[in-house]
Amino acid sequence: MNHWRQIAIIARREFVERARSKVFLTTMGFIAVLIIGGIALVSLIGTDEEATPLGIAGDSPTDIDRYIEEAASALELDVTVTELGTSDDAVAAVEAGDVDAALVDGSTIVSNQGASATVTAVFTAAANAAVRADLATELGLTGEEVAQILTPIDISVLELDTADPDEIARGIASFLGALVLLTTIMLFGQFVAMGIVEEKQNRVVEVVLARVRTTSLLIGKVLGIGALGLVQISAIALAVVIGLTVVPLPDLGVPGLTTIGITAVAWLAFWFVLGYLVYSFIYAALGATISRQEDLQSVAYIPAFAIMPAYFLVSITSTSGSEVSPLVRAASFVPLWSPIVMPFRINVGSAEWWEVVLAVVIAVATIALLIAFGARVYRGAALRTGAKVSLRDAWRSAAE
Repeated sequence: MNHWRQIAIIARREFVERARSKVFLTTMGFIAVLIIGGIALVSLIGTDEEATPLGIAGDSPTDIDRYIEEAASALELDVTVTELGTSDDAVAAVEAGDVDAALVDGSTIVSNQGASATVTAVFTAAANAAVRADLATELGLTGEEVAQILTPIDISVLELDTADPDEIARGIASFLGALVLLTTIMLFGQFVAMGIVEEKQNRVVEVVLARVRTTSLLIGKVLGIGALGLVQISAIALAVVIGLTVVPLPDLGVPGLTTIGITAVAWLAFWFVLGYLVYSFIYAALGATISRQEDLQSVAYIPAFAIMPAYFLVSITSTSGSEVSPLVRAASFVPLWSPIVMPFRINVGSAEWWEVVLAVVIAVATIALLIAFGARVYRGAALRTGAKVSLRDAWRSAAE
């Protein structure tokens, strides 16, 4: 049986056996229901918008309530205006929470802890418009002349250096993408280590290695679990798409797929594959040095520490737009960090094409080296049970 045939058989076995497990199927169903239910909950919460209650009291200008509603409409603020009587009535209504703020005598805003900037702007614009209208009426102007006086002048803005309105949104989305990459790479990398330890613990590896090359077994196991990881991520993404399609969401300021772009999502998937391959072979080599699932945490922290600097670099620069520091630029070429940092740089528009190609070449070369390293360590430690085997001893044992 040739090398690639062995890899295909091992990969298929890993994929099918784990995909059939009740734990996997139950978890997938639970996550899908949780995502769709969460989107529905956000929809219910987000659509429950009430009008802002405002009040007017004292000696107010004529038609001040109408001017307040017009000013609020211009600022896209839904309000209700209530006549409160005297200034004492306004204070009592604000203290009782009946209104958020009140305009007294057309000149004083009463609120508990300071009115919001929007409410202040509404009251100010309404008071000025009402006072001008009263003054124009006293001067004997017609209604059309009053309207001309009160009509605001349209001011156009010419930006010489136009900023990208979606730049910050893409940065935030790229940070979330980095978080997803970090979580999934670590999760499925640990699955590889768990599978190797499980076979050592039940001694299945002794039977398998009698018929299959060490490299074929290692690559097949990594590819099978990785394929299952892609299926799980795709299922989660499908649940999100279904949830967003079926459930109408209000505008919560969250960047959508049109803002982020299909290309950005494709890059995240591509770098997940590279990142998973880098770290899965590291996990495989470390997993081969132990014989019990209880000892897995003693080695699992090593890849976690290795990848965390990349996450921290992305998190502190996620809102800086396309401007990235030299440290972030250099980190995007380090094969342990590039699966997190480079897609972030691509999605915020700070990566040149040659930088992407160089990072991919370095990552692929690293994967090839890790396959050779992991296979040798696996060969030297797979049949040794009991106490933990050091990487040095496993390496030397494989050469004997």
